[in-house]
Amino acid sequence: MSQGLLAVARAAARAGAAVLAERTMTPTPATQAELGADTKSSGSDWVTDYDRRAEQAVRDIITAYRPDDAISGEEFGHTQPKNSSDYRWSIDPLDGTTNFIRSIPQFCTSVAVQGPDGWLAGAVVAPALGRTWYASAGGGAYSTVEGAEPVRLNGPVLGRSGRLLATGFAYAGDRRDFQLAVLAELMPHFGDVRRIGSAALDLCMVADGTLDAYAEFGTQEHDWAAGALIAEEAGVPVRRPFSGDGTNHPDWTVAGVLDPEQAGGTELRRPTSVRGESVED
Repeated sequence: MSQGLLAVARAAARAGAAVLAERTMTPTPATQAELGADTKSSGSDWVTDYDRRAEQAVRDIITAYRPDDAISGEEFGHTQPKNSSDYRWSIDPLDGTTNFIRSIPQFCTSVAVQGPDGWLAGAVVAPALGRTWYASAGGGAYSTVEGAEPVRLNGPVLGRSGRLLATGFAYAGDRRDFQLAVLAELMPHFGDVRRIGSAALDLCMVADGTLDAYAEFGTQEHDWAAGALIAEEAGVPVRRPFSGDGTNHPDWTVAGVLDPEQAGGTELRRPTSVRGESVED
């Protein structure tokens, strides 16, 4: 079952990424008019016509193969068929919208499916990088580069020096202050930090060993759904948020070992009070 769902996830993610690939990456950022872009929660929170068209392309593939499955997407919300199955898809058509607008190639389409027993399959396609990551429950995680054979992923190299931590930040306010304070607490365990701008790619890059760990507070389900499964299937310890609503019920998404002296090392403190607000990507 998981392999069949994975085939749909990969096809759907490719369809969304194909829409994103229609935009030629230019030496300078695209204009708001060129992208049909609008802001959402803040002046840094963008949505473009590409987000919307990519989500529709993803939905078309899923609906063609799995018409009775529910779909939750970043742009068009939740769709529940009348005679719904026990499966639900979580999709982010363009994770890394700010990167996309500014011609930074770290952006992707992310697609995952959840069943009665948990997350079953996921795929992440980054068209400007020519990379795909995918996994199925119990089937391992893999990555491909265009024109090459898939490579099975095994997570970061344990014990290496100069470990890299990836994270992300809210657009403004108390939540960002909290994130920065926790980052300062984590940095003694790492050689440096990276801010990729796409939670899905952060998780995939921990899965393939490019990064050693990832921790971010307040991400949405569609940000982490596919990437968390890919990291988990690569043998990486993963902590998913308790809620998929990262705005009103923020929580930590963690992949990898944060403190090498503590086995697992995926727990982080929570704020006593942080107002709800959207996060990056």
